[in-house]
Amino acid sequence: MVRQQERIAELEKQVARVAVLEQQVEALQQHIEELVAKFGSSSLNSSKPPSSDSPEQRALRPKRKGSSRAQGGQPGHPRHERALYPAEQVTRTEQYFPESTCPCGGAVAIDWGNPYCHQVTDIAPPPPPDVTEHQFYHGICQSCGIKHHSQWPDWVPSGQMGAGVIAWVVILSGQFRLSMRQIQVLLWEMCQIRFSTGAISNAQGKAIPWMGPLYRQVGQHVREQAVCHADETRHYRGTNTYWLWALADNTVSYFMTHYSRGKAAADALLGSFSGYLVTDHFSGYGNVPPERRQLCWAHLIRHFRKIAGRCGEGGIVGKRLLLLAYATIRTHHRWQQHPDQATRYRRRILRLRRSFQATLNQGVALHNCKRTTNQCKHLLKDEAMCWTFLKDDRIPLTNNRAERVIRPYVQWRKTSFASQSAQGDRFRPTVLTVLGTARQLGMNMATLMREVCSQGLAHKPVSVRFPLDQASACNPLQMA
Repeated sequence: MVRQQERIAELEKQVARVAVLEQQVEALQQHIEELVAKFGSSSLNSSKPPSSDSPEQRALRPKRKGSSRAQGGQPGHPRHERALYPAEQVTRTEQYFPESTCPCGGAVAIDWGNPYCHQVTDIAPPPPPDVTEHQFYHGICQSCGIKHHSQWPDWVPSGQMGAGVIAWVVILSGQFRLSMRQIQVLLWEMCQIRFSTGAISNAQGKAIPWMGPLYRQVGQHVREQAVCHADETRHYRGTNTYWLWALADNTVSYFMTHYSRGKAAADALLGSFSGYLVTDHFSGYGNVPPERRQLCWAHLIRHFRKIAGRCGEGGIVGKRLLLLAYATIRTHHRWQQHPDQATRYRRRILRLRRSFQATLNQGVALHNCKRTTNQCKHLLKDEAMCWTFLKDDRIPLTNNRAERVIRPYVQWRKTSFASQSAQGDRFRPTVLTVLGTARQLGMNMATLMREVCSQGLAHKPVSVRFPLDQASACNPLQMA
């Protein structure tokens, strides 16, 4: 009997040790999953930029298969030749004639109507700057001795820069992302104009209120559209982190800086916008009703890749979600190529949606993969926002438009110093909005900015506006 009790006590101790070991195994497994999630994150399965990938992660990126065709134009392709400048734009003409006598002794008649034209384009040496000297005289009354000064006309700038110089300072900064030091060097090399970096900064500050009417016009216009894209990225003022927000469609791009990345900033960006909004799964856009919000499938695919890389049942669920996402995009692309098959397209999409919901429920039911379970619960709650594109054919599946319009600022941020003042915080979104919209509309930025700066320097109300009504009429996103 005593021996039996000792045996039972020993077994109880072993059971307790096994329970402790099981807890340790679970803790170690969870720790391993966290380490794998941390060090296994790359631009392929998370929101990290491609530049942050390690050399090993870059080697794992899928490479495009090489084409079996030779490089260059393929046989039978239409010719693309550089168009000749019209005669009025030709600066100088050189004419060459054949010998006047043929070796046979006959005279050679010139075909004057069909010469072969070969044009060579060159850049002339920089012209001297156009300097206007304003001389203000004063006089003294011969009777009372009072001194009289000439009046300063409103159209004479108070600074040393004319409209063309300020326009190019804005363009070189906002479009070509040059630093003030680089702008200073370029102005000297190209135009023989020398200004200090402080003068260049002041010129940018002057242009902010002049571009204000165009900036507000774009903001009002984009909030009236049926479909828009939104995104945000970091913006630095000194060592403080702010945020640059973007709202865009196919015709305009609107930017805004804000100290926050929360819902208040998103509400300030959207304003009275009541259309469909395409975004990633960021919770800052949570005040947008789910029935008007479309989640970006490119971002979803990155999350599914991360889930698919896990071991066990969680990885199986992730691979299934990844296959369904690829099938959804492929089905949507086929419908865009064959819009007459709308009934077949909708039937397939609804079938994919049912499989998508079932797979998410399968992920929620997992017991040994908490991370996958929580992600599936979060996505199942917002599952309707993945399929908002079924309500309107104009809604795209990805947030590519916002990603493309915000990318130039990310490049600018990497090659320049952070903003140092509130003036810089206002200048960057304003110039990105005005020049980005001008480029999307196919307008000449130099002509636009020169006209804006000319009116601003003359202390006149800036009357320049974008032809947004015409652009909306030609925009396929706004066509019913």
